Amino acid sequence: MRWAVALGALSGVISAGVGARLVMRIIALANPDRDGVFTDAEATVGDITFGGTMNLLLLGTVAGVMGGAVYLGLRRWLPVPATWKGLAYGIFSLLTVGQLLFDTHNADFQIFEPVVMVIALFSVLFLFNGLILGTLVGRFHPEPEYRPSLRVSRAVTGVIVAVCLLGIVAHAITTVQMINDEGSRVSAVGGGGGCAVPASDVAP
Repeated sequence: MRWAVALGALSGVISAGVGARLVMRIIALANPDRDGVFTDAEATVGDITFGGTMNLLLLGTVAGVMGGAVYLGLRRWLPVPATWKGLAYGIFSLLTVGQLLFDTHNADFQIFEPVVMVIALFSVLFLFNGLILGTLVGRFHPEPEYRPSLRVSRAVTGVIVAVCLLGIVAHAITTVQMINDEGSRVSAVGGGGGCAVPASDVAP
């Protein structure tokens, strides 16, 4: 467990910390007209601050610690070969906890365009995290041999597949709604809750 937690923290720092900072920079460069506006987290687009970067690294570490523990308990049930278990976990995490990130009430998805690119970039971070975590845990904490239990294995695998299918449907619905809301806001205000300045209220 200690190995999984430590390696999870490392993969979280790389993907959710450094990776998220890189993704945010790409989004800012793709939206030069949004320079200086406020995000849902009350950050200013275009400003790379030490405090903001440290918050991302801390958040990535915490998320990674939890992810490492979850992966350790989940990997035996993932219905793919050992080589692909990291990627499978990345997909599973995207389709479950990832839905918390892709919130239709988050004004950022209404401010930055194209929203499909924004969703794709953040989605890749989940897959990237799974690949890093799976590789590291497989290297330093190889999966042991388990006593076969076909009935339990099929039941747990069935639940995982069902959850993923529901996640795909939810992700598709969320994406469509975000595309419809794309460009409807120009700057977030009020610190969350989807509160933002409507584009229709801004003089051309």
